[in-house]
Amino acid sequence: MNKLLIYFRQALHMMKEEKLFSGIYIAGTALAIAFTMVIAVVYYAKLADIEPEVNRSRTVYVLGMRMTYKDGSSDDWTRDYYDPTKVKEWLYPLKSAEFVSAIIDPGTFVRDKFYVTSDDGRIVSGVLKLVDANFFKVYHYKFVYGRPFTQEEVFCEGGDPDALKAVGIISKDIAEKVFGKGVNPVGKTVNFGYDIRIVGVIEPTSSIMSESFGQLFIPNNEGAYKAIVVLKEGCTIDDLRRELDEIAHKRTISNDKWKYDFEGSVQPHAQRMMSEGEELSSWKEILVSLFPQVLVLLLIPALNLSGLVAARMKRRLPEMGVRKAFGAKRRELLHQVISENLVLTLCGGVVGLVITWLLLYVFRSWVFFAIGNNTYTLPEPMVEGEMLFSPLIFLIAFVVCAVVNLMSSLIPAWMSLRNPIVESLNQKR
Repeated sequence: MNKLLIYFRQALHMMKEEKLFSGIYIAGTALAIAFTMVIAVVYYAKLADIEPEVNRSRTVYVLGMRMTYKDGSSDDWTRDYYDPTKVKEWLYPLKSAEFVSAIIDPGTFVRDKFYVTSDDGRIVSGVLKLVDANFFKVYHYKFVYGRPFTQEEVFCEGGDPDALKAVGIISKDIAEKVFGKGVNPVGKTVNFGYDIRIVGVIEPTSSIMSESFGQLFIPNNEGAYKAIVVLKEGCTIDDLRRELDEIAHKRTISNDKWKYDFEGSVQPHAQRMMSEGEELSSWKEILVSLFPQVLVLLLIPALNLSGLVAARMKRRLPEMGVRKAFGAKRRELLHQVISENLVLTLCGGVVGLVITWLLLYVFRSWVFFAIGNNTYTLPEPMVEGEMLFSPLIFLIAFVVCAVVNLMSSLIPAWMSLRNPIVESLNQKR
């Protein structure tokens, strides 16, 4: 412990004596950590189980069934639409699914914006989602007032269709713009071409959560082009595919013209969030795909730092020669060099974390939407809480950078300390 304290004090003294070297080393480490962290945080925010998308690791998206001609007269194909009957008969009973939600995906054939008039006559707009009742089981929203709507309200069973259809859930920020702050809007109506009765108010969520983000939710009783499936614990995507293939097979044998299948329709959440053409369905595959990018970000600064350390060690050869002449062991000298570089790396890590926060905040509108298949325009994202700082992500990035920096300093230091004492002493001018 005493030696570590001595090494730490020596490192601080060295930083004061060699300000240029220390500044360049810290800056290089900080930039490497910052850019690595930015990539890691963006992927983490898109792929980890974060509220309200707490089931991402078990979430699978199922697009409409693919339709091709049985006689092979054309290579053209299209997607079959899930009408309400198919949703209830095919999707909800899936044995491998804990929850199934059928929604109309914004950007397909429905507008993704809504416009309503506030109490004082202002026009308020936001993002619209047409969803079923299970949507609020797949995604965990915090309700400030009221409740989710029910399946009966979605499919208009057992009552007046017009009255049941006209329900909705609104986000708190939009509710405050429409009705004023501190007002409980449950039971009140907003005009959306027709009157919508508010049954629930949720806390605003970040548009980074593009699959769940919405500011006005109304019942989808028209069917869907996309189903969101949360797999049961212990079930796999292959179990789901087998069930879907059986549905497609039954559909095919009952039709003379069309062949049905789910080819290209089943997408795990990770794959859904990747760019077009990427076939990534697990954290392992994502990490492998990111490895070349992270390697470049880390190796370029490491090579530069290695050159700096080598030049610095050459200047310190006389000092090392004197210390070896007085009995200092090569291992002790190496420990000192490593300790000095670890202190610099720690300083670089702190600076890098600050740079990461600045980059993610200032460029949040671009950074977080650069990854993923967002088919419609989303408002500027909120960046806060767990998605902004994950201790695990920072620890991994820091350890990786520390190891790379350690290697960049260890190799030139080891080569320099191998010099004979006389040769080291002769380096002094």
